[in-house]
Amino acid sequence: MAVAARKSVASLMQKTLDRQAALARTRLKFSEKQIEQILLNYAKTGNIGPYSELVRVLRDYPLNDENFRIILEDCLSCVLIMGQDFKQFVEAVCNVEWASRCEKLVNLFSTFIISLVTAHIYHCPQVMSCLVKVFKANEENWDDTPPTEKLNSWSNIHTIIGQIIAIMPMTNELLMETVIDQFPYHKAGCSSNRSFIYNLIWISKYLPSLTEEIMMIIINRMIVMDGNIVESDNKMKQNDTLFDMDVEQHDDISETLDYSMLEVLHWLQEERDPILHHMCTAFEKIILPTYGIRHVQFLLLYTISINQHCADRVLNNLWTVAAGLQGLGPGALATRRTAASHLAGLLARCVRVPNSRLVQFLKTMTDWCHSYISAAQESTTVTDNIKAHGAFHAICHAVFYLIAFKHQHLFMSKESLNFVESLNLPRLVACTLNPLRTCPPQVTRAFSSVTRSHQIVYCQAIIENNARHTLQSADILQYDEWFPYDPYQLPRSGKIIWPLCIDYKDWLKEGDDETQYSNMKKKMEADDDDFLMSVSPCSKLASSLSNGVLPGFRTSESIPY
Repeated sequence: MAVAARKSVASLMQKTLDRQAALARTRLKFSEKQIEQILLNYAKTGNIGPYSELVRVLRDYPLNDENFRIILEDCLSCVLIMGQDFKQFVEAVCNVEWASRCEKLVNLFSTFIISLVTAHIYHCPQVMSCLVKVFKANEENWDDTPPTEKLNSWSNIHTIIGQIIAIMPMTNELLMETVIDQFPYHKAGCSSNRSFIYNLIWISKYLPSLTEEIMMIIINRMIVMDGNIVESDNKMKQNDTLFDMDVEQHDDISETLDYSMLEVLHWLQEERDPILHHMCTAFEKIILPTYGIRHVQFLLLYTISINQHCADRVLNNLWTVAAGLQGLGPGALATRRTAASHLAGLLARCVRVPNSRLVQFLKTMTDWCHSYISAAQESTTVTDNIKAHGAFHAICHAVFYLIAFKHQHLFMSKESLNFVESLNLPRLVACTLNPLRTCPPQVTRAFSSVTRSHQIVYCQAIIENNARHTLQSADILQYDEWFPYDPYQLPRSGKIIWPLCIDYKDWLKEGDDETQYSNMKKKMEADDDDFLMSVSPCSKLASSLSNGVLPGFRTSESIPY
């Protein structure tokens, strides 16, 4: 109700301002050559009075088409004298509303701008700033596509930007600097950020050499939004006495990110292969080193869902980083842990990742872990320092998570059961490095239940021993509670994301372990289905996860459409 009331007040205020502008427009009238005389007089004699008054009028008074025509025609005749002293005048002219006028006046403005920047390149930054600034106008949001009038106005601006870049190719760097400088603040409003992102994507279509840089800029800003949502959610959990303003601001940023994700997803849908590889690069450079975000990484899940080459590139690169097979600088452990989390999440949640790839990576990960254990046993400088073996623990946790999450595939046939047994999980669980000690409790419980039910490995004694050790120790273990591909929460962009994600199926809820094992054993003996049958995606749409199970195994089953 409060939002509706504010919109109503804003609408009334806007109508009042429009009436005042219309009245001022009818009273103001320039004569032919009047502007030219003022500019020439200022250039020759330095007479600043009429010049300053002209600048003030351009800033404060709306112009009708006739006044606009007179100003531009006089400006065209004075382009050569517009040195750096004319900076204020150039800014005032560029800020006059022009893009929505008739074609003749738009062409006149375009001719003036091109003539100005080619004659005086030092005006180019100011001109570019005025052009790009229009893209972030905070107006009414739209549903599927922007209104035709808005598209026509933006098209006129893009035409001039394209002409400037074509005449002076080096100005593409200036354009990117301007874009970064003008990008709206994440709290500036949904329509402002969405419009800006929409137009950046538009730029990438006629300046393809800037596509990757534009992708990086957009993803960076969306990560900032995502981080603010996470921070706001954490504050809400810690403090029940939040003001309505805080909750409203949280909802506003969520809506902004939702529509921003929607625009980027449409971009990926339309451009397909060329842009998808830029998305992979953005993930590797920006998203992967970022911890704790909840939404932006789903752009990667979408990417690998529609492009097999991108899936191979991403999954192999994540394993390379997690296993430490490439040189990483300071902070490498945090990045390796994050890579392991992304790898496990994508293998578990993504519908389009075939089960053959799950088997491949489970085998690769467990082989690496066994090699690590052997090397640690042979080392003369072995230590039980958890941080020293952080990468090993992270990869073990990824294995445990995948076994628990994908149990409905990994125990559906004799052949699949034999595969799980070949991983030699008891050695990972019982080794002196004790990866279960640092494993998130929800993963430990699910892994222990599943493997005990199928008589693969028994973890309970180690779990109890770890619990006693924790009670006796002064050190408090901080478990990693971040699972990057827990169900997606934004409602509009979620309609594209949700069909590509798999829900966790907690079959152990249906009965105790022994009953489940007996039933599953009978089914395995009677079942001749193919190894690791494919799964159909959950069709339910989620908008909130407040009723889900613990992080990592959250589902969307209890969430309304």
